[in-house]
Amino acid sequence: MSALDYVTCPALEQGHHVTLHAPLMFRREARRRGVAFSGAGTNWTCEPGVQQAASEVWQRYGNAPFNRYVFGRLWPEQAEAKAHDLLTAWTRERPDLVIAECSDLGAHLAARALQLPLLAADNGLGPVLLDLWDTHIAPALLPLYKQYEQDTPTLPPMLTPAPVHWFYEAPPPSARAVRRTVAAFRTALPEWLDRVPSFRPSRPLVYVSLGTLTTAMSGLRTAIENVYREIMAALHAIDCDAIVSAGDLAPHLPSASPHIKVVEHAPQPALLHRADLFVTHGGRASLLDAVQGATPVLGLGVLADQPDNTAAFARSGLGRALDVTAIRGEIADALTALLGTPRYAAAMSAAGAELSQLPPLDLTEMRDSL
Repeated sequence: MSALDYVTCPALEQGHHVTLHAPLMFRREARRRGVAFSGAGTNWTCEPGVQQAASEVWQRYGNAPFNRYVFGRLWPEQAEAKAHDLLTAWTRERPDLVIAECSDLGAHLAARALQLPLLAADNGLGPVLLDLWDTHIAPALLPLYKQYEQDTPTLPPMLTPAPVHWFYEAPPPSARAVRRTVAAFRTALPEWLDRVPSFRPSRPLVYVSLGTLTTAMSGLRTAIENVYREIMAALHAIDCDAIVSAGDLAPHLPSASPHIKVVEHAPQPALLHRADLFVTHGGRASLLDAVQGATPVLGLGVLADQPDNTAAFARSGLGRALDVTAIRGEIADALTALLGTPRYAAAMSAAGAELSQLPPLDLTEMRDSL
């Protein structure tokens, strides 16, 4: 849900009543943000069979076929259940504005069927969806749209929490960049950070996270665990302190060095204001956390939008990118180069200044413009 903080935070600050319509697994995150919750759709992405099939496609055929299978086939197939729940909820209590994730295809349909003002919030998947829309997504959605007497499926006008050119070669229709905000509870440093006896201010601090999706997918766990092991071996070979956030894999990644602390979770935006380097899978939210923390990145993109994101940041001088199959020697060399080259941090500071100049999201103005 953190990918939507740039929408929910300003909406709450402006006094609007905000309800998250989502599967039950998101209820806790909604409550942490002070957002009302209403169950809609199913936790289909957590089903073992779905995760195993998607993982096998990625492992056997690579990322492009994975994207076509997951976002061009599975996502459209699951749109009807979410649309049904939202049609019921929104007929009973009609919202003034719907802001749905760009990948929430059922919400797009429900809002259009009820003629509700609709915006898509880019959660990082915008470029992937745009690439697959005409060839895969729209044709797959068309029968469902006809069932509800709707025209050809199109992406709604899109909000994005970064300059459009950072992640899009060709901008989506009616894209609007707005200022990025982060939930307050994610900005507090953990108390244990200053109590790690082996950490020293004289050494650079490296933060490592390969995201929540990759560690949650059972079929990818072995592959991602191996990536973490290569990263930790590289960290052991250089003079640094490191925090490795590995989710459910943390108990399986014992640290051989007192300078490398492995945790399940960490407040990433806060840590990136302290860290000198970020080793990341390259999810959109993670990269923007790095920009706001002025922390250069070493990207090892895994799936979906991530490889393109890390390549784009490397081209812009905001860090370096390696293939996810990189071995410890390659990773150590990249870490050493990034930590020893001040221009990467300077480029990140300049990017942060550009990001901070984006206009704030005004929900009333946005609603009136539709």
